[in-house]
Amino acid sequence: MFRKLRNRFIWMTMLATTIILVVSFSLVFFGVSASMRGRSHEEVPMEFRGELSDEMFHEMMHEERERQLESLARYLIVVGVGIEAVVLMVSYLYAERSIRPVKQAYEQQRDFIANASHELKTPIASIQANFEALGATEEPWTSNIDAELAHAQSLVADLLTLARTDDVTMQRQKKRVDVAKLVKDKARVIEPRMGERELRLRVPERLEMEIYDEDFGQILNILLDNAAKYAKSWTEVRLEKGWLEVRNDGKTIPPTKLSRIFERFYQVDKTSGGTGLGLAIAKAVADRRRWSLTAESARGEIVFKLRLK
Repeated sequence: MFRKLRNRFIWMTMLATTIILVVSFSLVFFGVSASMRGRSHEEVPMEFRGELSDEMFHEMMHEERERQLESLARYLIVVGVGIEAVVLMVSYLYAERSIRPVKQAYEQQRDFIANASHELKTPIASIQANFEALGATEEPWTSNIDAELAHAQSLVADLLTLARTDDVTMQRQKKRVDVAKLVKDKARVIEPRMGERELRLRVPERLEMEIYDEDFGQILNILLDNAAKYAKSWTEVRLEKGWLEVRNDGKTIPPTKLSRIFERFYQVDKTSGGTGLGLAIAKAVADRRRWSLTAESARGEIVFKLRLK
């Protein structure tokens, strides 16, 4: 993420510098050219012409002007390249220095989330174990406590997953797997939650790819879980070489909300009981692997598309 931010800063600086240099040097070049063309048509004393005819004299002046303009163009190109090189080095150093405080703050936040999640797991687990030891009752507040504990456990698990996803030291290896079988297995697990709603699979019989299968499976789990929560009557999963698509019917999400759908803790429907971290985790995993995860919504449908680069 920080590498992208640094590179974006550098290329924006280089683009601005290039535009300024091209415009400035073009004005200089064409200004000098016009000035020289004007002087070439001025009357020159005969003693400077020697025995040359007018035609030969003007041809010599034209050749000399072309030679000087060519020399000026080479000089401007060399100067421009030199300036670009200097700007590139300065931009790189300045970008690294500018991003460092942001990077440190981000790492501190990530460490805090990871540490807090670890610390919260134990007391929540203890509370739940003691609560279960009390025995189930029909009291409404008992089920409320159980539901809130489950929600807290889900939140802690999501925070811990997000912290691990942000950890640049987390390494996984690519494996050659049958992605079609992986999609079918994940769909089979989620199918009981769909109830009477239809789950359509547009998946080939076999599709082997070299891929980060754990990360792919995690994103697919999140997208299927999201569909199980919000689909009205059907969900469709399509798989082709290089991309995965999960589509379901439901309410059309307005563009203002759709643009925030991958933000942490953001929920389009706050009554769903989720943590607002699932899609953020999916996006973080996709970005880490330089995959592209996008969302579209129109005519009562929402489409998530994962492109595997």
